[in-house]
Amino acid sequence: MAQSPPETAPIQSRNSLQNKYRAVVAIPCCNEFETLPETLKSLEATGQVRDEVLVVVNVNQRASMDNRNNLATLNWLDEFETSLPLAWLDHVTDGRAYPEKFGVGLARHQCCAVGIPFVDETAPIISLDADSPVDPNYFQAIFDYIAHHPGFQAGHVNFKHRHCGNADEKRAIEIYERHLKRHRQKLEDANSPHAWYAIGSTIVCTKQAYVKSGGYHCRRMAGEDFYLLQQLSKTGCNIEMIEDAFVFPSDRVSDRVPFGTGKAVGDIVESGRWLTYHDHCYRDLGQLLDVVERGVANSAADILKNVPEVCKSWLVGRRFESVWPKLQNNSRDNEMLLQRFHEWLDAFQTLKLIHFLSDNVHPRVAMEINRVEFKQVTPKT
Repeated sequence: MAQSPPETAPIQSRNSLQNKYRAVVAIPCCNEFETLPETLKSLEATGQVRDEVLVVVNVNQRASMDNRNNLATLNWLDEFETSLPLAWLDHVTDGRAYPEKFGVGLARHQCCAVGIPFVDETAPIISLDADSPVDPNYFQAIFDYIAHHPGFQAGHVNFKHRHCGNADEKRAIEIYERHLKRHRQKLEDANSPHAWYAIGSTIVCTKQAYVKSGGYHCRRMAGEDFYLLQQLSKTGCNIEMIEDAFVFPSDRVSDRVPFGTGKAVGDIVESGRWLTYHDHCYRDLGQLLDVVERGVANSAADILKNVPEVCKSWLVGRRFESVWPKLQNNSRDNEMLLQRFHEWLDAFQTLKLIHFLSDNVHPRVAMEINRVEFKQVTPKT
């Protein structure tokens, strides 16, 4: 039987907390004593609007980890005099450290869960990281965007990685950031509804949307940001881009998780390159999506005749011929049919399709950046 998540620690604060805030910022913090102060001080510098936002820091670790860094963080929080409405959770002392199978997914969820009672249904729940300072206009830009988009449910802010390391790390994060932005743009060009950034420090959604989606998956040790956005999408949220609100994540090398920015930067530093997806992968994806959108009344066989041959092979492998008629029969109109199709061809399956195309017909290409321009080059053999 799977182990249940541990109970959430009591919320702590130097000041009394109000009944209602305009938003909640959720910050997981594990061995980040050196970076959390700068992030919190950047939130202080966002102007008086900061007084309306509850910031929740979850200082956490697994029981097997050395606790000295996290103890220093807890001591600092207890003494930190700030204008921020600041609260924190102690998942370090008194036996509250996590069991081995829990990590950042649980840490993020607990932050959000303790903050939710302090905000209204349409208030934003804002995810941030302990090593990711924000722009002075950060809160105001988020609130302005939501005010001008009254149907807003979920999205992400803009980002620009900081250059904290050496020259090799600087080059590595430039390459990886361009890969992320290129990938999102190419998905958007292909008319995929899953064209968004899966970066934990950038995600924003309303309380109502967060609860409906089920929130962060407590058992995920990595990729919790990707799966939250996917669940938000599957529950009917359009993932929007808040262009004018900026966060500045760290470019640090990290081996704490098996994938993500820290792992990618380390791989690029070690190998000197990064392989990204070929343009033709997105071209084929776009053709597939176009055939489906134009052929909602067609049979599965007719759709398979018109998609790129390699996409046909992938769809057949996923039993599209039996899936499609079920989607048609269980949809009241074309809009619902397409929504259900994109729930089936969700963000994860879209990525799997791109990997399939990369592995079989359109090999990945190496990315390189110089001071003037971005270019694709042939991988070294």
